[in-house]
Amino acid sequence: MDLVLLIIIFILFFLIILSYSKSNLDFVAISLLCCFIAATITGLVKGIGIDIFIGFIEWKAIIIILSMSIITKIAQDSNLLEYLAVKLFKLSKGNRRTFFWFLCILTTFLASVISDVVVVLILAPIVIRLCHFLKIRAGTYLLGMTICINIGSILTPFSSGENIIISTAFTELDTLYFIQFYWLFSFILLFCTIFLLDRFILSKEPKIEEAQKKFVIDLIDTEIMIKNKKMFYFNGIAIIITVILFGILPLLFLTAMIATLILVLVNRGYTGKAMSDLLKDVEWEILFFFISLYVVVGCLIEAGFGEIFEMIAFEALNPFVLSFIILIIISFISGVVANTPTALIFIPIITTLIDPELGFGFSSVPLFFSLIIGINLGGNFLPSGAACDMMTLKIARDSGVENFNYKRLLKTGALFASIHIGISLLYLLILVPISG
Repeated sequence: MDLVLLIIIFILFFLIILSYSKSNLDFVAISLLCCFIAATITGLVKGIGIDIFIGFIEWKAIIIILSMSIITKIAQDSNLLEYLAVKLFKLSKGNRRTFFWFLCILTTFLASVISDVVVVLILAPIVIRLCHFLKIRAGTYLLGMTICINIGSILTPFSSGENIIISTAFTELDTLYFIQFYWLFSFILLFCTIFLLDRFILSKEPKIEEAQKKFVIDLIDTEIMIKNKKMFYFNGIAIIITVILFGILPLLFLTAMIATLILVLVNRGYTGKAMSDLLKDVEWEILFFFISLYVVVGCLIEAGFGEIFEMIAFEALNPFVLSFIILIIISFISGVVANTPTALIFIPIITTLIDPELGFGFSSVPLFFSLIIGINLGGNFLPSGAACDMMTLKIARDSGVENFNYKRLLKTGALFASIHIGISLLYLLILVPISG
């Protein structure tokens, strides 16, 4: 272990996190600069070449994130999300409780497939407009969306950049694994969350007037949202089939890219958008941010980061106590800093703990659970810990929503994050014994 090199790389790593957390800094330029500095110093000290640094990057994860960004854009252009939101309102017949449950369930499942930020960008303005027409306040509905949306992130390995990075690092974390170990827990968590929101928050909101309710239902026509029926239904069915294939086929990155290219080619004839047009809408800054982090974390490993944990007597800890500590630490860090750096820094730690050759050999099931849950649900402790929370706040502020602000989201979000972590600990009590 090279202590001096390790300290230098850690300083560069924290500079990247700091740049991502400050809106007035160019986090992409700073991340790339720190990446090149870390690689240069590590290369000179350890005598390794550029091919090693390129190998640090999980290109499979980058391909999946790129593919999901394009699929999300196609879904967005097809108005699939807008149609679903308005359709659910009509199905609810204007009943606020039914619509609230529908909305929370919809956002949860959409967030399991596409970016949570995109879900908010599309659904939040629709919810605000519907509430405006109904002459009710939109804040509680937005609150339900933001709290439930993170639950969707624990349903699939491709729901977020963090999950893609983690599932690429640990190949056993495929869709079937998530179904086996996380779906029952997620559905229980979702039901408890919506029930509590309904019982203690929504119930205090004024009821919708019957005349206004009927007026809005008669006014809305979901068919107007469909620009091209053939492509609307094709894209909807194609995306559903793609998600099913994610659960069946082993090579997630190949499935994602092939499905994306087929969707692009078929849509070209109707929308006129070539691949080059769709690539302009990809969040390249996030991809370069991920690449920078991969290289810097790789430099940490080369400097001996993993050796630190080999020296700790983890074998003295009970498996439940260890999983409990990991869950609490990751949840806290995720609530303060960005999720992606947290995931990348804990992947080698979890790898060390589950590796029998290092003398630990802990069961992977509870440790994977602590990693996934802490990364995805810990962000609710602070609004700044989740990008979708901050986006919802911005949309609400720009639209003049009066009962949804930082203080309310901080208070309610932290409360439900605590409830979620508490239920997670109870679930760990079940996972640890059955996982051996």
